[in-house]
Amino acid sequence: MDLPLTRRERAARVALLPTWAARPFEASAWLVLGAVLVLVLATFRDYGVAWDEQGETVYGALLLKYYGSFFHDHSAYQFVNFRFYGGGFELPSAILSRLLPFGEYETRHLLSALLGVLGLFATWRLGASVGGERVGLLSLLLLVVNPTWYGHMFINARDVPFASGIACCLLSTSRAIDELPRVRFRTAVLFGLALGMTMSVRVGGVVALVFLSVSLALFVAARARAGAEPRVLARDAGKIAVSLLPALVVAYAVLGALWPWAVESPLNPVRALLMFSRFPFDGMNLFDGRLVPAQGLPAAYLPVLLAVKLPEVVLAGIAFAVAAFAVALLRRPRALLDATGIRLATVAFAAAFPIVYFVVLRPVDYNGMRHYMFVVPPLTVLAAVGVDRVFSALPSRPLQAALGIALVPLAVGPLRALYALHPDQYVYFNALVGGPRGAHGRYELDYWGTSLADATRALVEQLERRGELPHHGHTPLKVYVCGNVWSAAVFFPDGLVATSRIGDADFQIAIDQFYCSHPPQSRRVLGVTREGALLSYVDDLRETHTAERVAVPELPPGHDDLAGIPTTETAWQRPGPSTGVPED
Repeated sequence: MDLPLTRRERAARVALLPTWAARPFEASAWLVLGAVLVLVLATFRDYGVAWDEQGETVYGALLLKYYGSFFHDHSAYQFVNFRFYGGGFELPSAILSRLLPFGEYETRHLLSALLGVLGLFATWRLGASVGGERVGLLSLLLLVVNPTWYGHMFINARDVPFASGIACCLLSTSRAIDELPRVRFRTAVLFGLALGMTMSVRVGGVVALVFLSVSLALFVAARARAGAEPRVLARDAGKIAVSLLPALVVAYAVLGALWPWAVESPLNPVRALLMFSRFPFDGMNLFDGRLVPAQGLPAAYLPVLLAVKLPEVVLAGIAFAVAAFAVALLRRPRALLDATGIRLATVAFAAAFPIVYFVVLRPVDYNGMRHYMFVVPPLTVLAAVGVDRVFSALPSRPLQAALGIALVPLAVGPLRALYALHPDQYVYFNALVGGPRGAHGRYELDYWGTSLADATRALVEQLERRGELPHHGHTPLKVYVCGNVWSAAVFFPDGLVATSRIGDADFQIAIDQFYCSHPPQSRRVLGVTREGALLSYVDDLRETHTAERVAVPELPPGHDDLAGIPTTETAWQRPGPSTGVPED
């Protein structure tokens, strides 16, 4: 009869296994990341041009001119309001677009998606640090199947890189907790890199220091509760401050390299922060079927959007986590002050604080929840913790199997949507509002206008099939674009040309948004739909040439990255050859 193995003998046997067998959750996570990378490389050229991208490409080109002129050309500082943004994405994108064999916008989509994959990696490791490798894998899977995150990865070159940066900062913070009171130099440098990159995308990345401060405060509280004397606590605080100095130095160096305007004056980052705290946007948002001023949003705006945009399985996991957290605090309130409790509390704070901030202060916001994409990774980690805690608490295998079976349909829905909505996954809404079809007319869907690419291609195909597309040398058809003209004009052949006057247009290509309208006596010739929801359409205006011309629809004012970009008919004829700058 064989004797049971001791713990040391079992560990020795595990050490002899291959990596995938010894650490199956970690091996599975690497396989998932590898599969996502394959999908990114196979599909990044499928995505349309988002509303802000043309202005961002110009800004990237101007930053290159700044360095190419040895810091003398400051035109990047005068370009619209872009000086208040860093070049954390635009500058690397401008460099890569000159090195890679893809188009400029395709290169942007590839780089943005890769930064989104970095966010997936950080979320995986953050989940593993909070709850173990199983929680890490669950965190990764829940974020991968989130169509809102996946769709934004390719087209949202501000909010997704920013969110990935915050996730990396949280991961570095989590690692620092085990090292306190003296944070290792390597950890401090990694935190500094993540912080500098995040702030160079948007100055609001300074919030990562708030999340770090929460961890440090809980550590000090734990030491005080354990009986540490005030002088010992003061000594620990000094060690923490000294060990984190390299992080601040590295962050400032990265910030200066990618956002030169920020370091030309010590107060410039503060000016940017103040500007964004009262951003001058006076447009309207479509919320629950009503048009609401962006400067007067209801307190429920962000919580409701998170509730209808996150997959149901994530919502269920968050509910489980809240319940498990409350039970744990009641049973073992001191658990919050051990290393695992501090990590979990920091992640929970990172998820909840921005939402509470919005509910209380109600800052200006628009375009759905995109400005709060950075709460999605920590919310996803909390959901994974909740699912894992409830799963572990069930007393029998049959009950655990029943829970798994109950959660499968909740995960299948968003997984199916990833395919059905391609390449516009970001318009996803969950079943609480009936998916994109149910959200149509109640919430903004394709506010980026990426479906204008498909609308343009479909129009060109239709004109070619009917023999109506003018050949080279003939008078081109004029197209009015309700949306950002570049989201459509990038895909125009020689027979089409953009016009800024709808009265001169032969066709209108429009996003299905509240600020676009179907002109009287025009004829709808095609529409782009996803899961029953209309995203964009094309109107034939040629029959209105003999009728009274309609007024130009009023576009939403002050889109943050495009306000002030030239909008004359001459400037909008065709994109420039490489930079996207309108031709003179």
